[in-house]
Amino acid sequence: MTHRNFLPIIAVCLLATVSHNAAESAMTVGFLSKVIADVEKKDIASDWMKAKKGETLGTGDRVRTGEKSMAIIKLMDNSLVRIRELSEVTVTGSMQGANFSKTIDIRTGVIGFSVQKQHPGEDFKFTSPTSVASIRGTGGSFNASAAGDTLTVVEGTVNLYNIRSKESLDIPAGFTGISTPDGKLLSHPSTADERQKAEGALIGESQKNLEFDLRDSQGNSKHLRIQYKD
Repeated sequence: MTHRNFLPIIAVCLLATVSHNAAESAMTVGFLSKVIADVEKKDIASDWMKAKKGETLGTGDRVRTGEKSMAIIKLMDNSLVRIRELSEVTVTGSMQGANFSKTIDIRTGVIGFSVQKQHPGEDFKFTSPTSVASIRGTGGSFNASAAGDTLTVVEGTVNLYNIRSKESLDIPAGFTGISTPDGKLLSHPSTADERQKAEGALIGESQKNLEFDLRDSQGNSKHLRIQYKD
């Protein structure tokens, strides 16, 4: 066979590869359901631009927030990811048959998450340079930084994996997992401060409690707790 006969085959292969990559990059993973203050978006082909509510996010798109800013991503499976201030993430999605797998790569910052129960064959992961958190359907917060990652689970269970040590731990509701760049992986019951921060990240606003006792004319007392957003 001559070299000339190879040319059509090479051309077809290149065209198929380009078509596959274009289809993958065009895949919609979710959209921005809320944008507050300084939020920017970047896709594969463009530079950073001011983000707008309702904008769709394709696989490989990035979102970042400035000071006192926040964005909420609603994924195609109705899971919610709340990006807190001074954070940056990249969203990725892939389809295998009817199964939709999602990855949120956290470069830095804090996110709150409320993830729908995943179907068999589907994955939902949060990744960072240090860790991989595999979600099956739960809520909580994930904080990624150069010093390590902190995962606080409010509902359900999350598997936390340390990339360096290749160790993993299941972090149940009410616990906080810590994964460090040097390979350490541990968990402990969440402190009141960790729970409050996770709940604040989960609802997208900081939440505070006001507690007091009321006493009626018969001397009976009742403890009241009021939650309010800051």
